[in-house]
Amino acid sequence: MTLFASLAFRGTFPPWAAVLLLLLGGAGMVFLYLKESKRLSLVTRMLLAAIRVALLASVLFLILRPTWVSETSGQRPRPIGLMFDVSQSMAFEDPRPNLADQYRAGIAFGTLKAPIPEQFVSDAIPRGTPEKPSRLATAVAAFKNEQLAILKTLQAAGPVEAIAFGSSREGLNLKTDWLNLKADKPRTAIADVASEFLNRDENERPGAIFIVTDGRENSSNRSLTDLARECATQGVPLHIYGVGSGSFSQLQVRDVSSADTLFVDDTAVVPVRFRSKGLLGKGKIEFKLMLNGIEVATETVDAPEGDDNRTLLKFVPKKTDADTTGKQELTVQARYLGDQAEAIVDSFKKNVKIVDKKLKVLFVESQPRWDFKFIQRGLMRDRRCEAKFILLDGDPKAMKAGDPFLPAFPSTRAELATYDLIILGDIPATYFTAEQQEWIRDAVAEGGGLIQIAGKANGPSSFVGTPLADVLPVEVANRTFKMDPNARTDGFRPTRSSFGERSNLMVMDDDPKESARVWDNLPPMYWYYPVVKLKPAAEVYLTHPTDKLADGKPMPLLVSHYYGKGYVLFSAVDETWRWRRNEADKYFFRFWSQAVYATGVSRTLGTKMTQLSLDTTDPLLGKTGQIYAHLLNNDLKPVKAEKIGATIEKIDANAADPDRITKVTLNTLPNQAGEFVATVPFDREGRYLLKVDNGEDTATLEYRVSLPPNHEQAIGPLAEDDLRNLATQSGGQFYREEDLHTLGEKLEKKTVEFHRKEEFVLWNRWMLMLVIALLATEWTIRKFNSLS
Repeated sequence: MTLFASLAFRGTFPPWAAVLLLLLGGAGMVFLYLKESKRLSLVTRMLLAAIRVALLASVLFLILRPTWVSETSGQRPRPIGLMFDVSQSMAFEDPRPNLADQYRAGIAFGTLKAPIPEQFVSDAIPRGTPEKPSRLATAVAAFKNEQLAILKTLQAAGPVEAIAFGSSREGLNLKTDWLNLKADKPRTAIADVASEFLNRDENERPGAIFIVTDGRENSSNRSLTDLARECATQGVPLHIYGVGSGSFSQLQVRDVSSADTLFVDDTAVVPVRFRSKGLLGKGKIEFKLMLNGIEVATETVDAPEGDDNRTLLKFVPKKTDADTTGKQELTVQARYLGDQAEAIVDSFKKNVKIVDKKLKVLFVESQPRWDFKFIQRGLMRDRRCEAKFILLDGDPKAMKAGDPFLPAFPSTRAELATYDLIILGDIPATYFTAEQQEWIRDAVAEGGGLIQIAGKANGPSSFVGTPLADVLPVEVANRTFKMDPNARTDGFRPTRSSFGERSNLMVMDDDPKESARVWDNLPPMYWYYPVVKLKPAAEVYLTHPTDKLADGKPMPLLVSHYYGKGYVLFSAVDETWRWRRNEADKYFFRFWSQAVYATGVSRTLGTKMTQLSLDTTDPLLGKTGQIYAHLLNNDLKPVKAEKIGATIEKIDANAADPDRITKVTLNTLPNQAGEFVATVPFDREGRYLLKVDNGEDTATLEYRVSLPPNHEQAIGPLAEDDLRNLATQSGGQFYREEDLHTLGEKLEKKTVEFHRKEEFVLWNRWMLMLVIALLATEWTIRKFNSLS
């Protein structure tokens, strides 16, 4: 260390003038005192003259504003940054089924010493070792452990600047009880907070940063990789103490997406979405499918890692299942098959109907259009359907050859009533007698289904003004179209409405994301039958991407509604056969089979008066969602009310929880009779049961609110790999409890050259007191010598 010092004057009065003034003034004062009364001794007079000269010198010195300047240079230790994570995830109490994690807890709490033996048994863990300590409690215990001496080791490397952090920082005073911490910060920003240490002046930058965390990074504007690169560039290594269990496990069934209606003796596919964490390579997951509490299928899969895993369960409903009255409960139970001390089990329930009957379908068409040909093939292969066909312009010999063709439309109302579903193609209304048209209308009103596939020649243009038009969910005008196959308009892809996105009828794949991708990439169509308006309570599945109705709403292409007890589907397009390009029936008949079951199953089941759905398949904490309800009265007409009441029960809450049941009000949707909606907050994690009482028909919908994958309170293990990579790439070291005793060996003490300049102001109160003292001394001497 070196030291330089000097005197500097900061006043505006010139020093040379002060010296001159002192010389002249001093000489004058000496001369005057020499002329003073002779009764004073020469010594006294010279003393008084000296005091007066000293007084003048002091005043002039003050006027010059003297300052003592010292300069020091040398080496000093760089500080050590200590970051202590106090976010909410640090409050998590880790299960520690792994013996090594149990031993680590013992090291932190001082019941065991590092390192961990290569071989040991559970009996080696003392009884005083906490079984499931929180992450924060474990870290605090490690800092209080005098054997580990973490803080002393850090202080030996340099002065420690400690902060507690979440998404922001808060200083900690190490001279107080600074370890009295609470894990209550809602977000974690490891990278951003650490970067604040790096963005200081080079002379103030720390020599190293010691971070205590579980690695739950969810709030920084930069990545951990960016932080590591910046630390390495600036020579500030990160030493990271990873807190938490490395043997963490989680299993959660998120959703079960089976069809609402299942057929006897037909394979039912039940897609399951589940979350699995910490089980990778450590065992298997067993999925059990139960119908009304009876196991009907099981599947065992290797335990994957991720938030959106999928598997399929399959079973064949039996006739005895269909004999059960009322709603039937389908339950999927997941169980981890491994070496966990505690069982990891989760389940999800869904209501279904089992049907023991083939759907009888009557398809009436004029010419063998492409859609007719491929739908016919699909229906003939579908063992759940018994289909008959009438083709007006088909080969007369084939039409008279018998099954599956009929030579004519049913001749009696009773014969027509045997069919569950009627499909009408581009058929002229005049093909039916006025009485037969009424039969069709009445058959639907009594619970049958109807699908009408629009065509360019007859249907639905010729239906206008007939009972057939009464049944349709749309109003149309009598239109004619050119039959030139070469006359093409610009191609378009139908767009799913919000209702269509929620409907099982529109599912193209068991994976919702894949289903959406399929809809976005289906081959385009080139023609549709324009609709004039929608009828009340009509539900739109598909719309034209650009064309509009007169009221500005999107042009509907696929529409449905209830007519009496029956369900009617109107398709304004007849080019779904284009979906077979490169895919055969994969998407084409999946769509049409779902359309057939949705409309034709009404009579078999009776109509559901209340239908419930959510606008999302994955409710996440902190978001909001919409509940939709479609309500019919006892006459199967849309319920006309401004609002209806519902309840939401948190079925996994404690019975004493005052918020277990919440009342919700659903408001009617404008111009959509029987349709109601309510916005609900997903403000608590867990399982919920929505219940709407619609007279004799009480509908329920179960859903689960999950935490986002990187949410602060989402259950998850110590992010060891991420933290280890961060420490290594920055030039530092990653530590678990068994490594903390080596911290002193790995933590390098760094110094920085410093230059410090200090100024001590001499024109202060001490100089003023000197002036006063001189004046007092002179006055006293003069007084004792009887001088004025």
